[in-house]
Amino acid sequence: MADDAIIVSQVTVLPDEIAKVISNTTTVAPADANDKWYYKLTSVSNASTDLMAGNFIDYAAIDDDTAPVAIHTADKVKFLYIKNTDASNAVYIVIDGGTASTSAGDALYVGAGQDMSIQIPNTTVAEVHAISSTSTVTCIVAALLDDVA
Repeated sequence: MADDAIIVSQVTVLPDEIAKVISNTTTVAPADANDKWYYKLTSVSNASTDLMAGNFIDYAAIDDDTAPVAIHTADKVKFLYIKNTDASNAVYIVIDGGTASTSAGDALYVGAGQDMSIQIPNTTVAEVHAISSTSTVTCIVAALLDDVA
């Protein structure tokens, strides 16, 4: 439980006269020692690039001489959370290794101030690309990755 991600969502849909509230709670937990957390404040520019790069976070005790473990392009993305912290610019995400574009038909849209969480366990780090709608946008990116390297 301490290493889990818990997503709580509530959506109100349809016109007011017939509105329906849909609530859900999802828990994503590491399956084994190879599942590790990644967290980074990420600058997303207006050029398509990898969304994730860098190191796993150390959420278990380690000594002061242990270097951080790097994520790899072949690591599997079991869970991905993106929070767009910008006030006016959107972020577009593709998960098929293609070029991220504001006009890509398969792009996932994360509007200004919005967030998104998805589970994409057969997608690798190398396949997740992002682009902003205009200027550089800061996003909070958290992911549970299967460290396959």
